[in-house]
Amino acid sequence: MKKVKVTVVGLVVFFVIIGAVLLWRGHTQKSTENKQTNKYSTEKAEKVTALTLSGRVSPKEQRSFSVTKKNLAAMKVEDGQQVTSGQVLYTTYNQTNATQLAELKTTLAKEQREKTEATQKLQTAKNTLSKLQKSDDGYTDAQNDVTSASDSLDDANDSISSTQTKINQVSDEVSPSATAPFAGNVTITYDNSGNAKVTVASTDLQVIAQVSEYDYAKVKTEASVSVKAVATGKKQDTIVTLVSLHPTSTNSAAGSKYNVYADLDGSKFIDGQTVKVTVPQSGVVISKSSVYHGKVYVVKNNKIVGQKVSGKNEDGTYVVKTGLTAGQKVITNPDNKLKTGEKWPQ
Repeated sequence: MKKVKVTVVGLVVFFVIIGAVLLWRGHTQKSTENKQTNKYSTEKAEKVTALTLSGRVSPKEQRSFSVTKKNLAAMKVEDGQQVTSGQVLYTTYNQTNATQLAELKTTLAKEQREKTEATQKLQTAKNTLSKLQKSDDGYTDAQNDVTSASDSLDDANDSISSTQTKINQVSDEVSPSATAPFAGNVTITYDNSGNAKVTVASTDLQVIAQVSEYDYAKVKTEASVSVKAVATGKKQDTIVTLVSLHPTSTNSAAGSKYNVYADLDGSKFIDGQTVKVTVPQSGVVISKSSVYHGKVYVVKNNKIVGQKVSGKNEDGTYVVKTGLTAGQKVITNPDNKLKTGEKWPQ
């Protein structure tokens, strides 16, 4: 009976020891897995934040014309009027040119009389010559008279032509008119002396935004941008037509500012509106620590995959240009223990 009790006790002790060993191994394995899971962290690759610029709507073209009260003959348009390309804005009168024109017309009349006389003399000389024979006395003198009269007529014609050209030129300067260089809206202002300034602003609109010297490289000509009116919320997708090469303002503290231009739809925006211009940026951004020897390790289908990337460090992050897409799950603290194809702990 004693032997049976000893055997039973021994078996109980044996199973207790086996259970303890199995429990210890399970706990150790679980702890190891937790350590592996907790050792690495992940993040989601995000698109690079778009650049936002402030700007205003303005006419695509604008031209101003000034005329003194003395020279203004007649204003042909009204303030606020819409005009077409080539439409007369105003006419002028120049007294000096008017006096010169009158003198030229007097000269022309005199030259025309001289031409008439030269024509008559030439005809008389030809008639006299036609009545003489080559052997007659006076034949040579008659020939000379014809030549002289012909030369005088040529001189008269030359003088008339020259004077007429001057008259044509001065006539345009006596009462010249200013015309609209393009279709648009007219603004007329007068100073205290009565001198007028006529400004034509095109109906075609554009946005003029400003970019700092620090973000200059982020905006390119022909880049796609989105423009939104602050007051109305109206939007338009458009293309950058120009990024100025020279700064429009310079400040030692804030740096230089450069103009950015893009065409706008006149039905959605009005001159002078404040707008926001959104410039999308290429690439995705991840933590700087996520890049290990030119590679990142992403999690796909619960497995680790190494991918080569190219990009640059920027403001404490890493901007990836190639090798990674937005939304991918990236291990932020990779090391040499990570292997492609390994199962990712969950």
